[in-house]
Amino acid sequence: MTRLFLSAQAYSKWQSLPQEDRSRVSQFLFRLEKNPLLGVKLWGKQDLYLYQSREGLKIVYRFAQEQVQVVGIRVPQEHPFTTSNRICAIILAAGKADYEDIPAQLFPIDGVPLICRVTEAFLTSAIDDLVVVLGYQAERVKKELTNKDIKTVVNPNYERGLSSSLRYGLRMVSRDTAAVMLTLGSRPFIKSEVVGTLITAYKRERAPIVAPAYHQIRGHPVIFNASLVPELLKARGNVGGREVIRRHREDLMEVDVGDAGMFTKIEN
Repeated sequence: MTRLFLSAQAYSKWQSLPQEDRSRVSQFLFRLEKNPLLGVKLWGKQDLYLYQSREGLKIVYRFAQEQVQVVGIRVPQEHPFTTSNRICAIILAAGKADYEDIPAQLFPIDGVPLICRVTEAFLTSAIDDLVVVLGYQAERVKKELTNKDIKTVVNPNYERGLSSSLRYGLRMVSRDTAAVMLTLGSRPFIKSEVVGTLITAYKRERAPIVAPAYHQIRGHPVIFNASLVPELLKARGNVGGREVIRRHREDLMEVDVGDAGMFTKIEN
């Protein structure tokens, strides 16, 4: 079992922080204790690692023999840990798929293009920002999203897997965002009430990961605290946040939403 220690200098720095900042730094230290490989090795310093959060917190540490020794902590002067409630939803809708010779994103459901049904569930909820990542037939799909309060970004490398689109979406997130909500563009039956329930649960509990569940089956969308964005950015291949959830299983809060629409998708 990995154990974490703070050097005298690191402990003094941690102790000097305001209470709110100290609590947030402690969360990062706890995650580092559970997964020391979150950091990267420093050039020319074989025994030193650097872990940097999205907000700019830097932790320098040594890792050997199941021990993490923190030798330095640097918190940006602008105090990035001020509590924010902003939540940005990211819809990954770049994949190549056709239904009856129509791009999946434009397949009509009750006369409404699939992508419009997905986005509407978020636009009518308490989401602060909505980002849609497009790829296949991007220009055709984008036309359906005009005049809507949506940020769109095109991933030219969408065939490289879901993680590629995830990185494009995360780059559109503003720095004052507290959490990101991820979902797939192939889930047109997600209800705005489910989105609202998850947002309420996150703001109440501040769990690092919040996911909906129905009959003990986890679905979409999933909320990730902004502190996990650096890990999400490291995802590779055809995966989104699945590996981050696996690594932080003890940080996951599942919310029973009583609705199967969160994992129902259009089939060929």
